[in-house]
Amino acid sequence: MRLAHRAAAPLAALLVLAASHPSDAARGTFTFRFTAAGHTRAGVLSNPADGACIDATGRMGGSGRARAARNATNRTATLYMSIDCQDAGVVLLPGARRVAEFKTVRFG
Repeated sequence: MRLAHRAAAPLAALLVLAASHPSDAARGTFTFRFTAAGHTRAGVLSNPADGACIDATGRMGGSGRARAARNATNRTATLYMSIDCQDAGVVLLPGARRVAEFKTVRFG
């Protein structure tokens, strides 16, 4: 019986720690439009990582700028024109849509 009590305390501590840390990904989808080979395409990022600078069109095998974004995640998305997410950026709140050109996006 004592062994069970000794094992329960570390397990409880682990559960508390797991619950207190924020998730490392936005939940939901981020959709956008981009052009590849002369055709308009739809891009989707599912559960994108928080804090990462994501090349939206590069992830879809394209290049250039994306546009017409819809943020259906639970995190704020910031749209950037630069490849390194270093310019001023445009904020897109959860559930919002925006027609704006961008190259990269960061969540969180």
